[in-house]
Formats: sequence, C-alpha cells, structure tokens
Amino acid sequence: MPTTAPLAAPRGAIIASHGARMLILKEAIALVSAPPGSFVYHIIGLFALEAALAVALGQHRRDPDSGAGRLALAAGLALLLRLLLALLAGLGAAGVVSDDTLLPPLDRAVSLATLLLLGWALLSLPGETLADAALIGGSIVIVVGALVALVLWQPLGALGVDFNNSTHDLLWAAPQVGVLLALLALMLWRRPEEWGMAIGMFTLPLLATLVHLGLALRAPVLGGHISAFTRMADLAMLPMFAVVVYRRVLRQAIVVVESDRAAAFIPLLESPVDPGLSPDLAGALAAMGVETDQTGAIEAISRGVGRALGAEIALLWEFAPGDEAVTCLGGYDLSRQRRVVGFTLAANQAEGVRTTIQKNRAQQLRPAANGDELRLLADQVGLQYVGPALLAPLPSELETHRAVMVFSPDALSDWKDDDDQLLLALAAPVARVLRNVIADSGIGHGESAAELQRQIVALRRERDRLGERLNVLGNRG
Repeated sequence: MPTTAPLAAPRGAIIASHGARMLILKEAIALVSAPPGSFVYHIIGLFALEAALAVALGQHRRDPDSGAGRLALAAGLALLLRLLLALLAGLGAAGVVSDDTLLPPLDRAVSLATLLLLGWALLSLPGETLADAALIGGSIVIVVGALVALVLWQPLGALGVDFNNSTHDLLWAAPQVGVLLALLALMLWRRPEEWGMAIGMFTLPLLATLVHLGLALRAPVLGGHISAFTRMADLAMLPMFAVVVYRRVLRQAIVVVESDRAAAFIPLLESPVDPGLSPDLAGALAAMGVETDQTGAIEAISRGVGRALGAEIALLWEFAPGDEAVTCLGGYDLSRQRRVVGFTLAANQAEGVRTTIQKNRAQQLRPAANGDELRLLADQVGLQYVGPALLAPLPSELETHRAVMVFSPDALSDWKDDDDQLLLALAAPVARVLRNVIADSGIGHGESAAELQRQIVALRRERDRLGERLNVLGNRG
C-alpha cells in the first residue's frame, strides 16, 4: 500500500501537542510529501537538472577543453537517478509496486548520490584522478548500501513500519551529514568558480539533514518514509546548481573590463583582436596557415572555422559551372574529433551548395526547407541528423569555385546574422590558404594548380574558336 503521509497522524498532521503554531510547517511538509505536491517536487528537480545538463553539454560541444564535460556528466547522472526515482514513485502511487518496501532506501541513496555527483563536478578538475577515484568509490559504497538496505528493510516495510526515525533512517542520515561537511570544507579550501553560491547550495541540505536527524533522535514528528526537510532543501539546491552551471559557462563567454580601462575599451566587433579569444580557438585558427599539404590544410581549415563558429562539423566544397557533381574536399567533425573524408554528390542532390557557389552569396540550409539535402549530408558524414547549415562562397579567380559549410550543434536553432558575417570574414583567408597550399604543392613539372587552371580555360576557349571556324568552313564547302 502506498505511503504518502509524511507524519504518523492522518494526512500528515504533526504531533497534536504542537497545535496551530505548526500549521505552516505542516502544510509545507504535506506539500512535498503527498500527491500532487510530491510530483511537483520531482518535476522541479528534473527540470533544474535538465537545464544544467543542456547548458553544460552545449558548452562542452563548443569547447571540449572548457571543463564543462564534468558538469554535464554529473547533471546527466543525477537526472537519470531522479528520473528513475520519480517513475518508481508514480508506480507506487498507482499501486503497481509497493513503495513501503522499495522507495525508502532508494530515496535516501539517490539523495546521497546526487550530493556526491554535484560536489565532484564543482570541486574537481580534468585529470584529477583522486577526485575521480573518490567519486567511483563513493558510488560503489552507495550502490552496495542501497542493495543491502533493500534486503534488510523489505520485511519491516511489509509490516508497515515507518522508515523515518528508524535505525535505517539514521544510518543514511549520518553519512549524508559527513559528506556535506566534507564538501563544504573542500569548497572553503579550494574555492572553485562560484564557490560562494556553492557553499550556500550545500549548506541548505546540511541544515535540513541536521534538523531531520535531530528530530528523529529527540522528538520524532515525521512518519512514513519521505524526508520532507531534505526535499524542501532540494527545491532550492537543484535550481541553484543550474544557476552555478550557467554562470560558469557565461563567465567563459564574456569579457570583463576593469573600470580604469573602460575608456580605452573597443567594442568586440570593432576591435582588430578579439579579447575573448580562447587559447584553443587561437591555436586552431593559427594552424590554418601552417599545413603545407592539401589534406592537412583542409582539416586545419575545417577545424579552425568550426571552432570559430561553434559548429559541430565544417566542410569544404568544390564545384565548376557545367559539372554534374559537387565535390566535398573534406572536413572535420568537432564533436567526435575526427577528420571527415571527402565525397561526391550529384549536383541536383546538393542544390544548396551548388546555388551558393553559383550565386556567390552566403545562405542557410534549414531542416524545414532543405530537409532532404541535410539528411543526405548527415548520412555522408556518419550522423543520424545534422543541424541547420551555413554556407559561404570562397573568393576565386579560377573556373572552379569553392565554399565552406558549417553545421549547427543545435538541431532546433538557426544561425544568427552575426554568424553569417563571421563566416564571410573567414572566407577570404581560407581561400588564400587553399590557393597557397595548392600552389606550393605543385603538379606535373612544377606548374601550380592555378596555372593549370588558366591553361585549361585558354584551351577551352581555343577549342571553341576552332570549332566555330570549322563550322564556317563547312558551311562554305
């Protein structure tokens, strides 16, 4: 039988001796302990973790070296655990499973695991094996403890014994206090980004757990199995974690100008040097002009353009008027850190690329209008789907023209006008790099590709001229 009452008395009433003075507390406890309020609690927690996961994952895909991967991993695992708990709570409320025997140990285990994951994400840095080992070890202990607790609690839960105030409850609450104290001490010692808000975030569940533990030892007021005070703290802690993640990501994307230098500050779009340029992006852009062979240059160009635009994939295209095919010279997959091998498509299958080159203007390919072409490109590069694409033609004096294409990492978000301008600004340097690489590599007896292209054009014109003269002579004959 589902147990939804937070207190021993019917409808979660607190011990009668407290009287009307405890009315507000009684209502607050009932709000997070019994439907529909208990489901609202799960929804708020899930949405907060989902927001943190989306923000951190987006930043990690844009810049894998930003450290947001740990935040995304912690938010994703916590979201998965709490989603499982919410599903079991729903099944328990429907009478499908017995939440008296199943939910109490799992609820405490998920709360402790969530705290451990969030603390690890906020305190540790990439490459810190000690922190990773502590997380793995703590997770193993929690899993083993949950399994043992499920076995030991099952006969007691079947008898209708309240989990709150029991020995099992105290055995979960005491380690949680220790974990929270350790996290707060590490926050004060290491002082990571947003450590002040993180201290407030972990202080709330510490106070809630101490209140729960103190009342269980001295004057039990809660029945059932739900730790109402911990849930109240979660309603503030999980959204605060989402805010911490957002502020960390935002800090990497903005430039802070000191007040004494504000008068000399030049807006980003007017500055010849981007003050927010990251070392990773600077290295990727610098590598564009270093490669001397065409394959390496295509990869370096694709990586640099992709990082500058925050794209998932960047490709280089080639097309000559009159050709029946459009050729992808190659590219780079930034999300999976691998080279994209070149391929060829029929001109009528790559209308967006062909029209971009022929009309010599940038354009976007959107799933709504160019779904078939984007799906075909997704198959070529080995993805299930690709986001909206942005194309820009490369300046060329030859008969063969080229274009650069970038794919958005967000399938639901179009490129902005500023992205168009940035890609167009990169088009000229990219064209020069390709032209120089092809010229340096040489073809045949030391002749450059540009010279060969000019000779081909001259030969075609001579062919047309001779053809016209033959037609004239044939008519005279």
